Amino acid sequence: APGQAVQYLGEEPGWYSIALPDGRTGFVSKAWTILTGQEEGLLPIDAGAWSVHVIDVGTGLAVFVEGPDFTLLYDGGSQDDLAMGLNNRILAYIDAVRPGLETLDHIVLSHPHKDHLELLPDVFDRFAVRHVWESGRVNRTVGYCRFLRKVAAEPGVTYHDAIASGATRTVRFTANSCNGDVVLATGPMMTAAPVLLGRGARMTMLYRDAYGHHDPNGNSVVVLLELGGRRVLLTGDAEGGDRQSPSSPPRPDSIEGRLLACCRADLRSDAVVVGHHGSLTSSRDAFIEATGARIFAISSGPYAYSSMVLPDEEVVASLSRGGRQVLRTDRDDAACMMAPMKIGPDTDESPRGCDNIVIRIP
Repeated sequence: APGQAVQYLGEEPGWYSIALPDGRTGFVSKAWTILTGQEEGLLPIDAGAWSVHVIDVGTGLAVFVEGPDFTLLYDGGSQDDLAMGLNNRILAYIDAVRPGLETLDHIVLSHPHKDHLELLPDVFDRFAVRHVWESGRVNRTVGYCRFLRKVAAEPGVTYHDAIASGATRTVRFTANSCNGDVVLATGPMMTAAPVLLGRGARMTMLYRDAYGHHDPNGNSVVVLLELGGRRVLLTGDAEGGDRQSPSSPPRPDSIEGRLLACCRADLRSDAVVVGHHGSLTSSRDAFIEATGARIFAISSGPYAYSSMVLPDEEVVASLSRGGRQVLRTDRDDAACMMAPMKIGPDTDESPRGCDNIVIRIP
């Protein structure tokens, strides 16, 4: 009944296993339930807070998540600012908001595209990395080659993909500037089971697929973060189909279509980092309504994808309906092109930008 407290036993996708006072066991929907009590990893902690930073990397995506006892980086790439070392936009931002940080507990690569991974190799030079998560979908580019070489060389890291557990995986590259075999030892495979991040915080990979789709966007790892009593959905470049009106239903074989079919209750969120930089390929109304979110963050910039600069205004208008809040990293691109408030100097192709988004969860 509404307001009733029962004992938490475990969970399945979309459901919590519970015990009633009379000894009977059963299931309740995650969408209708709030976890409380003394179970390790389920209770919000009293001290500190969680912050979700959508870093303005020009045209691309990088999300830095921090709590009192963990850090996580979801993606890290750019189409138009590839400065390295201390000028790397991700490193410059993290050094500004978390000076002295030495370890990243988790790096999640949604999929191997330049605007999601190209800045990540530097991250391994700056921080000790404990866990790396990606689907295992191969893209034979120099950027992905450099990324995997850093993973393979990182001391003490555990690498997870959606292919196998405890196996040895070899990926061969043939580019002149990064070639040869990269050998990776895999840890526990990515599954639907939640991953404990810290006290009161965990992540669930709602979508993980290593199949060789014609476009790596079809492999985007979709992550649900549960931070205290709040939920944040990270969608990478998850799509709903071809470029169509947001009112169009998602294609059944798209990521949005599959998630609606299998895991609608798990999509319930308070905030969403919008798929594919606000493109008409993503954020179908049916998917957005299923999240129930009130805050939407769009990471985009001046680089044109197939002659189109994102976000598409139809998507922005659709997301804004009903008083929902839409935050964007591209709002001040022109004014901030050379502004000192932009963390990290301009390089390559006029990346501009200085609109870092921070969502704080007390």
